[in-house]
Amino acid sequence: MKIKDIIKTADFFTIGNIIFGLLSVFYAINNQFEYAAIFILIAMLFDFLDGKVARVSKKITPAGRHFGKELDSLADIISFGVAPAVLGFTLGLQQWYSIIVLLFFVIAGVLRLSRFNVLEIPGYFVGVPITINGILFAGLYFLSLYYQYDIKYNLVVYLFMSFAMLSARKVKKLI
Repeated sequence: MKIKDIIKTADFFTIGNIIFGLLSVFYAINNQFEYAAIFILIAMLFDFLDGKVARVSKKITPAGRHFGKELDSLADIISFGVAPAVLGFTLGLQQWYSIIVLLFFVIAGVLRLSRFNVLEIPGYFVGVPITINGILFAGLYFLSLYYQYDIKYNLVVYLFMSFAMLSARKVKKLI
């Protein structure tokens, strides 16, 4: 089956999510942290839009639906797992223990999304959705500009969010 036969309109928004997640990584590596944080927020917008478009789309084949779900999870791990971790690393979380926490954070996101792809409870998420990391870590970066707190405090937040994503707790879907 060709990609053109299963890709749908919502998937182009998902690709936008991927693009802005990767731009965040590239800009963080280049020490342009404001742009990196902004690109994470833009990726969130594209993630929101792909969900809205997918819900109103008609005539989606089962293969197209499955393709979109997998693509969305891959996009989310880039934009809300890898990009926030790279932002934290480039901002100074580079000690051996920080790297372990950042790796755990990304792995927790992958595990959370893998569970989401095989287990669905209507109206609920199991564990905190990975997307929350977008607003959280971009927001913490912008707050750090005004309140001059040590970025090392974010390490505790990365660890907390790792366990929150892995949690078996049901979280009600808002949208």
